[in-house]
Amino acid sequence: MSNLRDAQRAKRDKLFLKGPIYFGWIRQNIADPTARLLLVARAFMDMEEKSHYPLTLKVWNSAGINDRSKRTRVIKNIVKNVKDYSVERRVGRTSVIYQNNKSN
Repeated sequence: MSNLRDAQRAKRDKLFLKGPIYFGWIRQNIADPTARLLLVARAFMDMEEKSHYPLTLKVWNSAGINDRSKRTRVIKNIVKNVKDYSVERRVGRTSVIYQNNKSN
């Protein structure tokens, strides 16, 4: 019985989402604001083919993060826990999120 479950899990692990995935769907179905921001920021980075993107009001609203204190907590969470991204905080200016390059 365990082998059957393992086979099913392996088959499901190979499945993937195919776009388009709308920002509205992301806001409705992903509860974690940090994960939402990372998905939305990554989408904007991919659209412009950049490894960084300013966290403008457009990005925050697209991710459904409208509270200033929640934005601060999300940025702190990214800095503390997310290794693939970093945030440059600029006093009086828009913060910038960077996708860190993987060097193996």
